[in-house]
Amino acid sequence: MIIMENHQNFRENPLVMEILGIGLVKISQIDTKGRFDVLFQKGIGVPLIQNVIELYKKEIIHKKQGSSIIPLEKFNLFIHYFNHNQDILVIIYMEEKNSSVNFSKLYFLSKKINRKFQVNEPVLNIIDDFDTAVKIPKTDGIIAIFIIGAAGSPYISKINKDRSEIADHEVHIGGFISALLSFSNTIIGEETGAKLKEINFGNQQFYVITKNDVIFAFLVETMTSLLQRYMYLVADEFLYQFKNLLKEFNGDITPFNTFEEKINQYFII
Repeated sequence: MIIMENHQNFRENPLVMEILGIGLVKISQIDTKGRFDVLFQKGIGVPLIQNVIELYKKEIIHKKQGSSIIPLEKFNLFIHYFNHNQDILVIIYMEEKNSSVNFSKLYFLSKKINRKFQVNEPVLNIIDDFDTAVKIPKTDGIIAIFIIGAAGSPYISKINKDRSEIADHEVHIGGFISALLSFSNTIIGEETGAKLKEINFGNQQFYVITKNDVIFAFLVETMTSLLQRYMYLVADEFLYQFKNLLKEFNGDITPFNTFEEKINQYFII
């Protein structure tokens, strides 16, 4: 369930577009392999962006400038790309299949972003433009999020402030989830992929994703398709943002605190 406050804000400001995700990518034209960098993304996972760019990179480099619509199973991706001396700027928008997209607004925004890129505006300024013009829906129905190392080390958690009984046992909950997944083949089996597992606790469920030796546990009251998509998205973004830190983790969890901002982008807790 998406709270009505978000939609009220969109109605009061018709200049703001509500879409499911945006991404900003720079493809090098001088690198023989067409190396690319994901400069910014919200609502779209980095793995999806990487797959899309790899599939369409040759076409984009050949045409250098243009637009494309890429149909996926449940979503459409709208892509605008612009030629520069050494790079190609690619802007990606994600929207639901049956939504009525305002193509002119999207293109106008892409042109504005491209102009700033041409004059070497800092990426943070470009992100501000995205945040002003485009809003990604948030979702509620979630009570708590726990991100835990495979050995039970708590990296970061976010708990509804009204659920003090959960916050009081935060460390125990993290250890319990880790132990349960380590020793219960009934729940996790022999799989190593990032598949969603459900642990039923009466009126509430823990939904758990394990990937790259990190456990992502979500305590949920009401599951929706948007909430489920955001679970995978949060897992991907955490692993992408902290990939180097996780490789050489020394026990200091302080750097993970910055990830709360990402959690707040998607969830109302």
